[in-house]
Amino acid sequence: MGAMHSLSSPLPPEAKCTRCRSRATIRLSSHHALFCPECFLVFFHRAVSRAMKEFGVSAATPIMIAVSGGKDSLALWDVLHQLGYPVEGLHINLGIHDFSRASSGAVDRFARSRGLSWREVFLEEIFGYAIPEIRRRTRRKICSVCGLLKRQLLNRLVVREGYAVLATGHNLDDEAGRLLGNLVRHRRQYLEKLSPFLPSPHPRLPIKMKPLYRLEAGEIRLYCQIRGIEPVDSLCPLSRGATSHAFKEALQFLEDKMGGTKRDFLFGYLDRPAREASMPGFGTCARCGEPTYSDLCSVCGLKSRLDGKKGKETDAVPNIPAPQIKGS
Repeated sequence: MGAMHSLSSPLPPEAKCTRCRSRATIRLSSHHALFCPECFLVFFHRAVSRAMKEFGVSAATPIMIAVSGGKDSLALWDVLHQLGYPVEGLHINLGIHDFSRASSGAVDRFARSRGLSWREVFLEEIFGYAIPEIRRRTRRKICSVCGLLKRQLLNRLVVREGYAVLATGHNLDDEAGRLLGNLVRHRRQYLEKLSPFLPSPHPRLPIKMKPLYRLEAGEIRLYCQIRGIEPVDSLCPLSRGATSHAFKEALQFLEDKMGGTKRDFLFGYLDRPAREASMPGFGTCARCGEPTYSDLCSVCGLKSRLDGKKGKETDAVPNIPAPQIKGS
């Protein structure tokens, strides 16, 4: 395997693993550590185990994992399975032509190779529109709309399938970038909820957790390489110019100059004294009955606007069918 594992320039042959003193091929600058591939896996597992211990989720708790086919969600699925948690994947097919087909294929190959089960639902079937058509019918930034739909529909699907816990593959880069964006824009309502673990605030909402929040994107890529995980090899073609990328790039610029910046920035915020949440309590959507802060939930509100532009009227979001179980 050799130098192909290094996060930066190849390490010299005499470089020693910080943990076992065998030859090191991986440099983690933010940890001031060198690892061989085997000890890197130990480091990775310990980071996830530490997060799970912080969350207080027992190893007997069934967990549904939102899997996109990308490196983060597949790595999360793999490591939680390795650690002994009962896990199942849930994939929302967004209908983005070749990209969605490739994403679904990556999930299927991963699940088959490990004997894991997963469920797939199609956005067009459960919402009435796929992402390309939504993009044509709204002036809102499509990444924002897509994120809203995925969050809301994942919440509903997880609860309807009988799971109490939803895990997503958000990593340290994602969370630090999100923090920077919300601070720059003074979005206090989002800052209040910025946490790698969110207890359920309503019977129809699952517990949400991000077990990879202690790990950087580069570390997750290395994990996939060592573990033989083959994620979808392209970015969503509609995500070009997403502002979230700019904030992560800004933090990476600082990280390259001062190792550990992303970690210090995020963890310093998460370790601040807890403040009283100022968010209002949940009500119930007048159309679909799901929890919401206003008369209509964001999904019904969006669908009402899309239906209006299409020249038809509906009273509610279509019922979400049971996902088809695959794999195992």
